[in-house]
Amino acid sequence: MQGEIYIENDADKWFERNISIKHNCFTEYLIQLFPKKHLKNMNLAEFGVGRANNVSLLSHFTNLIDGYDGSKKSIEMIDILKKRASNIDGKRVNLCDSFDGLNEYDLIIYGFFTYMINAQEFSHLVENSKSLLKDKGYIFIYDFLATENKESIDSHNSDLKVFKRNLDFYISEFKDFQLVDFRLFDNRNLKEYLDYDNISNIDNSLDSDDYHWTFSALFKRR
Repeated sequence: MQGEIYIENDADKWFERNISIKHNCFTEYLIQLFPKKHLKNMNLAEFGVGRANNVSLLSHFTNLIDGYDGSKKSIEMIDILKKRASNIDGKRVNLCDSFDGLNEYDLIIYGFFTYMINAQEFSHLVENSKSLLKDKGYIFIYDFLATENKESIDSHNSDLKVFKRNLDFYISEFKDFQLVDFRLFDNRNLKEYLDYDNISNIDNSLDSDDYHWTFSALFKRR
């Protein structure tokens, strides 16, 4: 399966390539979706933590946050953060295979990695998530978006494919959930969104061409 290939070497290589010291705009947006008094009582998990900058930020707003990733280096970063914050923990796993979670969660974040897994693996990921998600819990996903489902060869490893999906794909996969928030972003401007006075404001300069589209969506379990 593609996920197994990716976590063997590519996950650590991604960690090395992406040295940004900031959390991303999607996490900033997520924080604004919930009242802070609600967030502080929530248990969160991020699947695909990367360099763990988002986990570090979210730890200031939530009861606890656990990070899961296939990268050894990502979990080593989580271990460093654990020494500074008692509400952070983490575990190295294959997110597309069955695994035991550290806690039960009010919200699970898919942190920009599902473009690297195929449809079968995505379905397994959702089932894994449901086993760790509380009743009426949320899944927050951000990734590429396309008007039509498409795939291409990964530029970093020719043995892997990159998948861009349309909204119908996600609606179908989250059939046991209700879509409660959706937002389109321009992939070229993700750093600039952090400078918005209000990140909830829509980007009215988005291209009609979907090549640079990314999205976030918040799904609530029925």
